[in-house]
Amino acid sequence: MNRYLLEEMTWTEIKEALEKGYRTVIICTASIEQHGPHLAELTDSAIGEASAVDLAKRLGDALVAPVIRPGLSSHHMKLPGSLTLRPEVFTGIVEDYVTAYKAHGFEKIVLLSSHGGNFKVLEEIAANLRFKYPELKIVTGLPLSKMLELFKKMEESESLQPGACGGHACDYETSVMLYLNPKHVRMDQAEEGYVGQLSEILVNRIFKEGITTISPSGVMGNPSAADALRGSRFFEKVQLALYESVLAGFAEK
Repeated sequence: MNRYLLEEMTWTEIKEALEKGYRTVIICTASIEQHGPHLAELTDSAIGEASAVDLAKRLGDALVAPVIRPGLSSHHMKLPGSLTLRPEVFTGIVEDYVTAYKAHGFEKIVLLSSHGGNFKVLEEIAANLRFKYPELKIVTGLPLSKMLELFKKMEESESLQPGACGGHACDYETSVMLYLNPKHVRMDQAEEGYVGQLSEILVNRIFKEGITTISPSGVMGNPSAADALRGSRFFEKVQLALYESVLAGFAEK
């Protein structure tokens, strides 16, 4: 198989893939939202699709659904261009994806988020879908807390200032975009944002009051020294952790 994106395949190709045992579908929920003055608003969607395709290759029996976007981005709405869905609309879209792919014969579902605002609701959706469809194996990707832990470890391993990988338009996202989609990066506009400690209290404040209460530019971290080679290392570390998490999740179901 050299195709992984379902939207780029014909129905006959998908049928053939199912017959060959490709019974896992990866559904990534992303966003269309501000990513500071230097990254395009498609950042989460671009990284999410690349992550899903990479995961499909590692799993060996998986295909990738069209990325769901926009997502839950109300905390970014004070900055122009950002889009957000109502939680009930987002939930309905994810549920309809799963229902459709179940009807086509997929048996294992991976629900991913490449956007921080989707994580909590996506976990709730997954729990409800497991109850509704006990015959399916449904797992989610890395939890947000695990991602934040990885950011801290990557800062240390790359000798970056504490807080540089703050989680939004930061060194991590900017470096990964330079690696994956450099045409969507304006490094001459990159600037330091909030680089303080990312506690659970602070994250909850951002979701409740909006990101501009912490960072007027919309940047959480410092992208000014972002680098494509570092982005490739970041991407590999996160993808390995994601792969291991998904395998563990399927083993438990």
